[in-house]
Amino acid sequence: MSLFRDSGPRTRRLSAYLARRARTRPQARPGLDCSHFPKLFRPKAIVFTDTDDFTKIVARRGILHFLMLFDRAVKAAALAVQRHGGNIVKVEGDSLLLRFDDVASACRAVGGIEAALRRLRRGQPKDEFLAFSYGIGFGDVLDLEHDVFGLEVNVASKLGEDMAKRGEVLLTPAAAAALPKALLRRVRPYRVVTFEGRAIPIQRLTI
Repeated sequence: MSLFRDSGPRTRRLSAYLARRARTRPQARPGLDCSHFPKLFRPKAIVFTDTDDFTKIVARRGILHFLMLFDRAVKAAALAVQRHGGNIVKVEGDSLLLRFDDVASACRAVGGIEAALRRLRRGQPKDEFLAFSYGIGFGDVLDLEHDVFGLEVNVASKLGEDMAKRGEVLLTPAAAAALPKALLRRVRPYRVVTFEGRAIPIQRLTI
């Protein structure tokens, strides 16, 4: 069994490197990592979504009802993601992991997802639609065919799942710093959080 779901060229390159790293003396590993960094990492914008009231929906209506609504929402979201040059890396429970080349595209895609969800909600009772929250990060990540790894992925996940409220879009400092001026005008300070002992000023985007 492998840690990774796919055997594409980027995944095979990482697997080969990890095997080589395991055979390398610990004190030599930092230098080895630095020399292989350009081959393994790419700058990407990452969006992590979370579904509002997932547990309550399942408890009230059952998992099949949730999956019906989630399937509908994911199909609508996929169109917005593709329209802005991104892709859905994977579905994790009630969350989506999305990947983009730049933060502006990620933010515009989130706006498109929200518009699509509003259309799905139109004329529907409360238990017939879903709402998302969003965390956005940007930086060098291990970019595999069907997965991404890195600090900005982790922080985006924390923002989307644990901090953002329904319809809210929270950005890491790196994501906010990479925005063009037109979008930066729509960013406001949210709060400072501590992550692994580091103080991180989180920003909120109005979409």
